[in-house]
Amino acid sequence: MRESTQITYGEGIVNVELSSESLSEIPAPTFRFGNYEQVLDSCFTQKELGEIYEGDHANLTFSFVMSDEPNQTDEYETLSKAAVSSSRGIGKLSEGVVIKMNAAKSVGGGDEVRLDSLSGDVELQVEIPMYLIKQDRNYYFITDSLGACKLYMDLDADDSTLTVNTSSIGTSMILYRDIPQELVRTGGSHFKISPQYVFLLIIAMLLIFWHYVTGIHKNKKT
Repeated sequence: MRESTQITYGEGIVNVELSSESLSEIPAPTFRFGNYEQVLDSCFTQKELGEIYEGDHANLTFSFVMSDEPNQTDEYETLSKAAVSSSRGIGKLSEGVVIKMNAAKSVGGGDEVRLDSLSGDVELQVEIPMYLIKQDRNYYFITDSLGACKLYMDLDADDSTLTVNTSSIGTSMILYRDIPQELVRTGGSHFKISPQYVFLLIIAMLLIFWHYVTGIHKNKKT
């Protein structure tokens, strides 16, 4: 799948191309950026942005390759260990698919330059593969950029997409965590008191009030 978007910047134009492919029979997901101004600011230097503003044309290319066999990825061990470490504070995280991301830029017909990272966060939206979509499931995104792993939480409420703010370019993995059914039945993490405890609490409050009133009467008699 390939999508191109042209962004007018001053007198110049930036062509942003996103391509995605799958290494299996599972269709490649669609990738989108939420804010293209963020993308330009995070990919080009101030000098390059000035050249584009004055009329130069530029190109940005992003390629995403998805694999449903995470353990066949070179960065798998690093990502898997980071996911296990993150699970200690969240709960068990299961492995979904791996996505390899590459990016490059060129300005004014010059040579294409590979991007290893972005200078700032951009909003990236990923369509979750259909077979991973399930009710009462939370999704996470973990990236390995030059050996440094970072875990991102899903920022949107849509069960079919995963949205993150990231500056990482490299290999990533979609993780997920199923919400325990006992939490689902009780409405998540809402605190609830059983009726018998409410009844005992009322009795205790009445006894305290009774002792308080009788103590006032005793003090008046004395």
